[in-house]
Amino acid sequence: MQMGMMGGGGGAGLGRLAGCNKLTIQQKVQMLEAVSMGCIEQPNSYDVFDQNNQKIFVVEEKSGQLTRCCCAPDHTLSLQVHQVDPMGNKVGGAMTIDRPGCVFDKPCIGNAALMDACLQEITVLPGIVEGDPGDLPKQMQMGGAKMPTLGGCTTPTLDIFDAQGAEVAKIEAGGTCPSVFGGCTEFCCDQPYNVMMNGQQIGAITKMKPKNMESAMAEMFTDADTFSMEFPPDLPVEQKARLLASLLLLDYMFFERDVDFCSMENG
Repeated sequence: MQMGMMGGGGGAGLGRLAGCNKLTIQQKVQMLEAVSMGCIEQPNSYDVFDQNNQKIFVVEEKSGQLTRCCCAPDHTLSLQVHQVDPMGNKVGGAMTIDRPGCVFDKPCIGNAALMDACLQEITVLPGIVEGDPGDLPKQMQMGGAKMPTLGGCTTPTLDIFDAQGAEVAKIEAGGTCPSVFGGCTEFCCDQPYNVMMNGQQIGAITKMKPKNMESAMAEMFTDADTFSMEFPPDLPVEQKARLLASLLLLDYMFFERDVDFCSMENG
């Protein structure tokens, strides 16, 4: 295994989060997946923008084709987060997000599981870490996120941990929109989540409904989604990185399940 672009306390690119109080995360449309109506599952990729609408990161999924096609969205994967310059070129590694998935790593993974072997979780590593997804070295981790037993029951929840394993925040579903993920609900209303620390809300994550015909068509025929995240500008960059990683896990947990407004059955 090869580890590169490491930085003290986090990847060098995480400095772009300093002073930032809002992120917009746009999942890219994969054309092969779109024309196949989701039958040919492609690795996810995302663009991340700051509060000034400046692209600061690109996120690229690394996963095996077999497990992705057979087990998505619960497949084993890693997400590499790269810093980009104003032209969109990669200029440094920010962090890597590692998630063990179904079959070998998590034989019964789910969103309302009882056993630890079935709980959704990620580990956040500084810099770009190369290796087998789901089995990246954890010694230099910045922390991670894990769903509690039963996933929070009627309130979907993620617990967020620091590098020492101490719980430092929670993400909880909130708002009045029904907790029914996929289908026409994604066209009708935003899906909100509250970021909680010490029992107080300090931020918010929103799965945003389509704002125009172009984004509506993208969601109608693909898994492409748009999220926003708000947090205090003085929050440590490592905590912001853990929140961004947790947002991406939420996308795989709830919004990648091929229950889009338009789908294909029986060929």
